[in-house]
Amino acid sequence: MKKRELKRLIETGGAAYFSDPEGNIYVEKGKKRHILSIFDEHLYKLRLFNGIPILEIDGLRMHLVKDFKTPLDYSREIAEKLGIGRRDIVLDTCMGLGYTAIEASKAKKVVTFEINGPVLKLVEWNPWSKKLFSRRIEITLGDIAEEIKQFDDNSFSVIIHDPPRFSRAPLLYSLKFYQELYRVAKPQARIFHYVGSVGKGKGRKIAEEVEKRLKRAGFANIIYNKRLQGLLFRKPAVPHR
Repeated sequence: MKKRELKRLIETGGAAYFSDPEGNIYVEKGKKRHILSIFDEHLYKLRLFNGIPILEIDGLRMHLVKDFKTPLDYSREIAEKLGIGRRDIVLDTCMGLGYTAIEASKAKKVVTFEINGPVLKLVEWNPWSKKLFSRRIEITLGDIAEEIKQFDDNSFSVIIHDPPRFSRAPLLYSLKFYQELYRVAKPQARIFHYVGSVGKGKGRKIAEEVEKRLKRAGFANIIYNKRLQGLLFRKPAVPHR
């Protein structure tokens, strides 16, 4: 692709970033230019949305952008709704580009997981993700459905559970996983769970299905937030029996 077809975005760390009319993002360092996409069984790509990169996997957006100017605004609103403060220990189950983990990093500590190695590679090249690499954020490559078992009971005062859509990660919507979330949550922990709107056109009510399983796991004060397409809830002060 010719240089004149690209729009310059930013220059940082000795690299220059550009976008094309389709929103694909390129990095140029020295005399080499690369598109920020990786194929590894699936196609992982950064694409520009209102000036901020978002992650696509096989052409599907991994960010909620409806009703938000940028994906950063979505992450910021989650952190505000959860009232994250300096004493909190936060579990971020599905990191992606890390925008929500960054917004949560006003906490004492954020522990975040990403299952896909190619996503971590793209994160390393994404200038908007650079604040992830701070002393307050602990990044682990791994499947949260398994990794969550390593944590002690009552470990986290805030949990951000922003999984892919149900069809891509059904275990992360299961009662078994919610029971693990309940176990590692401190009493009165605040939690956000993105559920999306897949199946709504066919009459499926995914938020209601999830709410029933969360209640069975012991969670309470469950409120659906239409704008965030997710549920805000708590672990009760008195443990569920």
